[in-house]
Amino acid sequence: MATTTKKINKITNEKDVDMFLNLKEEDITSSFIMENFAQFNGNPPKFNVYDEIVIPKGAYGLGDIKNTQSFTTTLGAWVFNKFFIEKDLIHIFGYETNAISDGYYGKMNKKLSYALLEDDITLDQLKHFLEKTQQFMPYVSILSPSVTMKLLLCDKVIAKEKERLVRLHKAEIDAGNEIVTEQIEKELLKFAQEYLEGDDSMECYDSGARMKMGNHFKNMNIMRGAAKDPDPDKGYNIMLSNYMSGITSEDYAKLCNTMAAGPYSRGKKTAIGGYWEKLFVSAFQHLRLDPPGTDCGTKDTLTIKLNNPEDYIYSYIVENGKLIELTSKNMDKYKGKTVKMRFSSLCKSKTGFCNHCAGNLFYRIGGFENIGVALALIPSILKNTSMKAFHDSTVKMVEIDIEHAFGQD
Repeated sequence: MATTTKKINKITNEKDVDMFLNLKEEDITSSFIMENFAQFNGNPPKFNVYDEIVIPKGAYGLGDIKNTQSFTTTLGAWVFNKFFIEKDLIHIFGYETNAISDGYYGKMNKKLSYALLEDDITLDQLKHFLEKTQQFMPYVSILSPSVTMKLLLCDKVIAKEKERLVRLHKAEIDAGNEIVTEQIEKELLKFAQEYLEGDDSMECYDSGARMKMGNHFKNMNIMRGAAKDPDPDKGYNIMLSNYMSGITSEDYAKLCNTMAAGPYSRGKKTAIGGYWEKLFVSAFQHLRLDPPGTDCGTKDTLTIKLNNPEDYIYSYIVENGKLIELTSKNMDKYKGKTVKMRFSSLCKSKTGFCNHCAGNLFYRIGGFENIGVALALIPSILKNTSMKAFHDSTVKMVEIDIEHAFGQD
């Protein structure tokens, strides 16, 4: 998160300390949030989410799982853990001190998915967690930072640096060079982030909660940038204006043309994706799983370097002649190691894929005897990527090392 200059208060008043220490999940309601963290009529809130409190030994947890030492935490983290974690999920997360950004929230959900598949939590506990995330959504306007004047007016500061870079690369921009345009965007984004460092509004971007620097901020405050011309015989249109300063007359027609790409991706390309989904189901629906516990006995394996063991979770590793299922509990042990793995394409079963070649994922999920229908997930991902182009049409350049892209490493 961005560095801030906020004044952090220490909660020492006995009445306030007792209130927070005795807080229960059911106490955390909209009234509680409003009374303690909301700001009314320009007056400061009673407490800030970044204020700190000392939690004494044994004050957090249930049953045998309690903190064995005192610790200092923010009120925001304390309320989060009391509401989301302590009652049902303390054995999974303990006490969360990480900033709950979009990326970290995704990691938490993945951890909960593994916990459910490995019978560490119940389906009702997962549902309860997800329901509480919805309950908390209205509190965002109270707990989260908002747009500041520094953010609203930053385009005027960025404009001077942009003018310098545009003059420096005028020939490339006039030629429609999308690579140079993206390089200018990156330099200006870096300049903007340095200028806004410490501003409260940057938490909206740092958190990853909807607002993205490379899409929303860039288009609003820097430039619309390069966009593919809808005419396939043409290259890229370069737009140097942004929405805050106003789209110039020179860029207006180019901007209108960009509106064709999003609807086209959402309409035509999703239709293609939907066709491929049906094609995959038709082509592979005959593929089946053998009953749980089956083993075709093959000695054939794939040698794989597990840089991302999550990609192979619940598959079987062959180690010293024994089969070891890769789970969330042991995947850190194998991360970065080269192992031999059973693989479905090497299965010798005559009736389908045996359990040990197919892995345990679909057995743990249940209801997937006809495993072939799951292959429709591949074109489904491509279809959803096309749908997302409706909301983000920024041009991104990526250098690809062919050896790295298609090699094991």
